[in-house]
Amino acid sequence: MERYLVRFIKPTALAVITFVSVYFLTKSSFIGLIASSIPLLLGWLGIMETFAYGMAAMVFIFAVIWAVVPADMKVFVGQQATAFAEELRKEADRGLNRKDADKSVTEADKGVVDR
Repeated sequence: MERYLVRFIKPTALAVITFVSVYFLTKSSFIGLIASSIPLLLGWLGIMETFAYGMAAMVFIFAVIWAVVPADMKVFVGQQATAFAEELRKEADRGLNRKDADKSVTEADKGVVDR
């Protein structure tokens, strides 16, 4: 009986730790639920427990580190992440729009595609 209790409580506790850590990092309960379901389900199934517990530990460590980072650094990282996301969006838009994509392909690249 005690063994079954531990097999239920340990993954549940790690899922709660993962949820709180991911929620602290992202401010999204949906992402927290998705991420916390990984250690919960893998722990309950008894497969890849090392991966699941390692993931929960890594997320917790990142949340602790992010909590002690100065506010100025958080603003800087946020600005850089926003700029990076904007660049990715521009690249995706250019890839989806065939007219813009054709303008970015050089003549040498066209020769490679034709071969």
